[in-house]
Amino acid sequence: MRTVSLYEPSAKMWQALDLKFNDASLGENDPIFSNYLETRQLSCDNVCSVLTTLLSIEDISTIHLYSQLAQSSVQIGETKLGKFRVALPKNINARMLVTHLDDIVLLPEGTLPVTAAAKNQLMRLPSSSIIAEITSINISNQIVKRKNKDGVVFQFKRFCKMSPNELFRNKKFDVMFRSPRIPYRLMYRALNVLNTSPHVRRYLFPSVPDKVVKIVPRELATFSLINKSIETNPEQLLAVKQIVAGPNPRAPYIVFGPPGCGKTTTIVEAILQLYIQKGCHILVTANSNSACDTIALKIIECIEKDNRFLQLPNGLTHVLMRLVSYTRLRKAAKQMNPSVLKFSNYLAQRNRFKNNQSAVQCVKLENYGIIVTTLCTASMRVREYPGKFSHIFIDEAGSSSEPETLLAIADMKSIDCHVILSGDHKQLGAVVKRKRAADLGLGQSLMERLMLHKLYEVDTSSGNYDRTLQSRLVRSYRSHPEIVGLYNKLYYNNEIIPLAPMDQVNLAEKWSILPNGKFPVLFQATKGRMETEANSTSSYNMVEAQVLCWYVATLLKGGLGDVPVEQKHIGVVTPYLGQCRLLTYMLRKMDLFNVNVGTVETYQGREKPIIIASLVISSETIHFLSNPRRVNAMISRARTLLILIGNPTAVSKNDGLKFIVEQCKLNRNILYEEPKLMDGIIDDLDNLNLRNADDDDEDSDSSNSSCC
Repeated sequence: MRTVSLYEPSAKMWQALDLKFNDASLGENDPIFSNYLETRQLSCDNVCSVLTTLLSIEDISTIHLYSQLAQSSVQIGETKLGKFRVALPKNINARMLVTHLDDIVLLPEGTLPVTAAAKNQLMRLPSSSIIAEITSINISNQIVKRKNKDGVVFQFKRFCKMSPNELFRNKKFDVMFRSPRIPYRLMYRALNVLNTSPHVRRYLFPSVPDKVVKIVPRELATFSLINKSIETNPEQLLAVKQIVAGPNPRAPYIVFGPPGCGKTTTIVEAILQLYIQKGCHILVTANSNSACDTIALKIIECIEKDNRFLQLPNGLTHVLMRLVSYTRLRKAAKQMNPSVLKFSNYLAQRNRFKNNQSAVQCVKLENYGIIVTTLCTASMRVREYPGKFSHIFIDEAGSSSEPETLLAIADMKSIDCHVILSGDHKQLGAVVKRKRAADLGLGQSLMERLMLHKLYEVDTSSGNYDRTLQSRLVRSYRSHPEIVGLYNKLYYNNEIIPLAPMDQVNLAEKWSILPNGKFPVLFQATKGRMETEANSTSSYNMVEAQVLCWYVATLLKGGLGDVPVEQKHIGVVTPYLGQCRLLTYMLRKMDLFNVNVGTVETYQGREKPIIIASLVISSETIHFLSNPRRVNAMISRARTLLILIGNPTAVSKNDGLKFIVEQCKLNRNILYEEPKLMDGIIDDLDNLNLRNADDDDEDSDSSNSSCC
C-alpha cells in the first residue's frame, strides 16, 4: 500500500460531518454535487466527483467510529509469546477492528484530547505526527493481532533494547486505534483513474441510439460443452455462446439470475471455453473471499477431469491462480478448501522469506491464464500484471457498490476488454455503514444501475431483450417448488421456473412436526422479547434462541421421518449479530460445532438443505427486516425445509413476511404453541454475557472487507 496515496478526505467534508452531511454542507461550492442532489442521476460526466463525495461520507464516518474507541489511562498487560493486551472497558465494542490490518497507537498518558472533534482531528494526522517516543523506542502503530471479550492483543513491529515488560511496568497510556483504510484508498484511486479514462466511462454509461435498431441475433458457434447440463438450459447455453463469440462492445454483459438458476455454472463454462478456444487471459473477481473460493473450486473441478486443459496455450505454465491477500494467507490452511488451496499462492508463501519477497509478489501472474481474486486484491496486485486481460468477470456484482466494482475495471479494462457482470440485484446489495451515504446512492451497484438503463430493459409484452447485452436465467434447480414459490411471487414476478428433482428436495414430507408435508415451510410462533446487548447496539431474543436449539436437536435426533439429518445439513440464519453470537454460543454448549450459524449477509450466495431462521423482532418496528432484499436472501437459502421462528404479529408489519405467515396459515403450517424446551442445554442462560461468545482466536475472521 506504500504506492497508493492516503487520499485523506478534504477539510470541507470533515466540516460537513458536524452538519450530518446535510444538503447544504455537501452542495456548497460544489456545483456538480449540488446538481446531483436535484437529479440523483449519475452520468459519464459527474460519476467520479459524485462517487468521491459519497465515498468520503462513508470513509469519514468510519474514521469517526474508530476515534470513539480511544481510551485514556489504559494499563498494558503481557501475554504469552511476547504479545501484549490492552484491557478495554465493557462499554467499548472492539468488534469493528480488523485483525492483522488495524493499528493500535499508544500515547503518553494525558495526551489524548477530550472532545470528539479533537479526537477526529488527531485521527486525521499522519502517523509520524502522533508517534510517541518513550525510552528511545517507537511503541506507536503496533498491529492488532487479536480481539476478544477482554480487550485487544498486539505485538511489537520492531525490536528494542529494553524489554517491553520493563517498558510497560507501572505505566499507563492513552490508546487509539487506526485503520489503514485500504479499501477506501483503493476506491479513491480507482475513481481518479476513471476520471482520466473517457473510453471506460463511456463503456459504463452507454448511450441509447437515436434510431431504434432491430436486433437480429447472429448465428453463434456450436462447441463441445464441459458441463453437459447446460445443453438443456437455453438461457445458460445462449449466455455461454454469446460471451465466447464476443458480447456487445458498447457496454458490460450481464448474467442475471435468481437463486439456484445456475449463474456460477454459466460463467464458469464461459470462462473455461474462452480459455480453451481462444487462449484468453481472464480476470475473475468478486467482493468476498467465499465467492472467489466457490468459483475457483468449480473451475478446478472442471479442469481436473478434462484432458483439454493439459495443453497450455500461449506459453502459459498454469491454468489457474487463486490469488489471496496476505491477511487471508494467514488463515488459508484453516479456511480454504484443500483443492483451492493447492491452486493458490499459499504454497509460494512458504518460500517468501528465502527470496525476500511478499507472498503475493513471488507469484508471476503472467504465467497464469485465469486469475481469481477479490476486488481489493485485484486493485492492489493484479493491476501490476504486465499483460492485458481479454475478459473481466465480476461475480456477485449486485452486492458490490459501484466504487467497489471499479476496483477491477478502472485500471484493467483496455479498449478491447469485455466486462461480464453476474449476480442478482434483488438480493442483498453493498454494505454501507452510513445511512446518509446509502440514501444518496452509494449502495447502488453498477449492475443495478445498468439493469435500469434503457438498453437493458425487457419488452413487457413479448419478454424480449437485447441478448448481446444480457442473459436472464429463469430455471431454478435448487429448491422445493413451494419454497421457490415464496420468493418467486414476492420478488421475481413469477418468472422463475422451478425444476429441482422432487426426489432431492421433497425430503421433509414425512416429518412428523410438519402438519402439511406438501408445503415444507413452517412458522413457529414465539413470544420472546427483543433485547439489546450490553456492549453493542445489536439485538438478541433468548426465547427464540432456545426454541431454535430445540429444533436443531430434534432434527438431529429424529431426522425428517426416515431421512437422517446431520449437522452439516442445517443452516441457522438471523438478521442480528447479537442473535448470531448467542446461537453460536448455545450450539457449542450442546457440542454442535458443525451447525453453521450466520447473519443473512454471510449466507448470501450459499444454500443448505434445511434453513432455520430466527427473526428476533418482537415489536412493531421491523428494523433490518424492513429491507425486502434481506428477506429475499433469507428465505431463498433452503433447498428442502424452511423453518421461521418469530412473533407473527410483529413480523407481519413487513409485507413479505406477512405473505409468508399467511401462506403458512393457509397450509396449516403455523405452530402457536412453543415446544417444551430441553432441560440443561445451558445452565446459566439467564446470566449469559454475550461477549463470551467471541473466540479468543488469533485467526478468527472478523472482517467483511474484500481485501482480507
